[in-house]
Amino acid sequence: MTVHHRIYTDASVNQQVVDLLRQLGWDIETAQQANLTGKIDDVAWVIYAREHNRIAITFDELRAEQGERVARELRQNGGHIIRIQGGPEQDKYRAVGKLLFHYPDWYPFLTNNNGVSIIADVRTASCRNCTPEEYHQKYHPTDAEQFNRYLKKRKLRPYKPRPRKRKPPPDEQSILT
Repeated sequence: MTVHHRIYTDASVNQQVVDLLRQLGWDIETAQQANLTGKIDDVAWVIYAREHNRIAITFDELRAEQGERVARELRQNGGHIIRIQGGPEQDKYRAVGKLLFHYPDWYPFLTNNNGVSIIADVRTASCRNCTPEEYHQKYHPTDAEQFNRYLKKRKLRPYKPRPRKRKPPPDEQSILT
């Protein structure tokens, strides 16, 4: 059996996907094997994968502050990430199919560059490769603050039930009474 790639899968990648990739002969190290489970900073697994010469695969969207920190880590120190969209609940064959379908796109890019390959679906032009300089997460701390203020205001607002008009009973019911 030929081993193709050294891959690290974060905790969002389910075991069925890992098993399929291993059947294909890929060298997979999971978050559990690396003792990177539980509530950890996403930057930790980016660093781990880079230090162990592995391409990291995740189903996470890498949004908000975590995504911003991952993007900063890539710009400062490099790394290789494949982000497969669709979440961990997607069908295992679909997830692996996306990875294999876009192999000609992401493999040459990540073997020659640091960066992120974002795979959306199994069709042409749905794999986007970004160098660390091109990969930016749009997160503004004020977004969370504004939303929290809105929720607090909504919570404190008094509840006023609307008056309801009584509807006359349907004609069929008025005849029976």
